[in-house]
Amino acid sequence: MDDTILFIVIGLIIILIPATVFLIRMIRAEAARKSRAKKQRLDYQPSAKPVWVPTPVPISKYLPRQQPAAGTGPDATLLEDCHDLQQSLVALTKKYSLDSFTIGTADGLVFASSGGSTAQEDAAGFSQNHDIEESAGVASFSMNHRGSDLIGIIRSQGIITGELQKHIERDTKDILNKWI
Repeated sequence: MDDTILFIVIGLIIILIPATVFLIRMIRAEAARKSRAKKQRLDYQPSAKPVWVPTPVPISKYLPRQQPAAGTGPDATLLEDCHDLQQSLVALTKKYSLDSFTIGTADGLVFASSGGSTAQEDAAGFSQNHDIEESAGVASFSMNHRGSDLIGIIRSQGIITGELQKHIERDTKDILNKWI
């Protein structure tokens, strides 16, 4: 009888040790699979990209001198007299004597526009997905509004100075805060 019990105990040990090792390996493999799954992006999620920072627009000495774009006018009201986002952007273009102003998303779509004919091309061209240099009469700036990366594209026959661009950016943020 003692030999039978000893034989059963040894048999159980021989079966339980490999079964335990197998279960531990399965648990670790499942944990590793879950960890890898958390790190992968879903199909609809964009890949992480560095934030695009616009460079200042160099003005060539060979271009004809342009008149500076007008500064802030006393009669330019961007928020009170406008009934929607587009009217505010039209008022912004009038305030600074711009040809057009477009707000694009980081993936190249038009978020809002003053109605210029190049809004779609501007939004696609100046998005983070494309490397397009600014030219004379065109400037852009990046901003973040409520967690969304947006790009402001300014078109003007006048010279777009850094100070003017800061004023436009500030007014754009005010407009977005009111309407969005």
